[in-house]
Amino acid sequence: MQRQEGCFRVWTDDSGRKIVYSEGTGVAKAHEVEWLYNTICDITNDWHDHDWAYIAYIEKLQQVSPKGSSRYIRLHEELAAHNCKYIAYIEGNSYEVSVQAARHKEASNTPTTTNKYFTTVDEALEWLSGLGF
Repeated sequence: MQRQEGCFRVWTDDSGRKIVYSEGTGVAKAHEVEWLYNTICDITNDWHDHDWAYIAYIEKLQQVSPKGSSRYIRLHEELAAHNCKYIAYIEGNSYEVSVQAARHKEASNTPTTTNKYFTTVDEALEWLSGLGF
C-alpha cells in the first residue's frame, strides 16, 4: 500500500516492509532539515517494532552549510533512534552531494543503519531486496 503524506510517500506491504520516500531540491536550510527528520519520525512513530528504510532523492539538492550539515548528522541519529535500518540515496549524477551525505553518515556514528548511493530508485529497491528487506 502506498500513501501520500504531505511531500512524503509512505509505502508498506503485507510482509511488513516499510519505506519512506522524500525528494529535496535546491539548498536545504537548517530548519528545513530539522523539519524533515521530525516529520519522518512522526510518520514512522508506530514502526518501532519494525525495521524500515528511507529513500532520499538528493539529485536536485545542493551542498549545505556547516549549520545545515549538523542537522543532516542529526537526521541520521534521529532515524537510527526510530529503527531506520537502511537509507538509500538516489543521487543521479550529483557526486558532490553524495560525498557530503557520506560525511554526515560517518559523523553521526550510527552503525545500526546501512547507507548506499544509487543512480536510480530501481537499483535501491534491488539492493534492499538483496539485503532481505
